[in-house]
Amino acid sequence: MIQQISIEDAFPTFQKQCRELFEANLLLRAQVDVLERKLAAMEQPAGEEPVSGQPSVSGGPDLAAQPPYPDDQRA
Repeated sequence: MIQQISIEDAFPTFQKQCRELFEANLLLRAQVDVLERKLAAMEQPAGEEPVSGQPSVSGGPDLAAQPPYPDDQRA
């Protein structure tokens, strides 16, 4: 027995399911990215520079340690 419903009635359910699947997929991809970075860091010998294209573990320069503006000696 085949039951049919209109596209207008089915569309909200379709949208909800697509959104849930997209969010689940996004979370899984983010977990894979984190694990790949951890694996790359573990495989890298101590003291060696990170592989090109891989983000640095340190997070970059310490911008708080730098003065906000260059010192001008205008008088």
